[in-house]
Amino acid sequence: MAWFGLPDGRQLHIGVTPDFQPRQKGHPALRCTDLGRVMTQLEGHGVPYRTDDDAGVPRLYLRDPWGNRLEIVEGQHAAPPVRRERP
Repeated sequence: MAWFGLPDGRQLHIGVTPDFQPRQKGHPALRCTDLGRVMTQLEGHGVPYRTDDDAGVPRLYLRDPWGNRLEIVEGQHAAPPVRRERP
């Protein structure tokens, strides 16, 4: 189990199970205000990543230490989140 925390109180908790299989397509997306600064940090720590702007915003993809796909987006996607009604 790993817990990551930010000074403003936001947290990300990650747990691993014995039969774990990393996600290849599905992934969480994290938002930042300066993607260039994130890339500088990743490069400084030797973390590989891939960039694209197919969603209309600058973003990158990387793998966490357990092999899961992560997305980091600068700003916001143009499309609003989909709200699903509960039955």
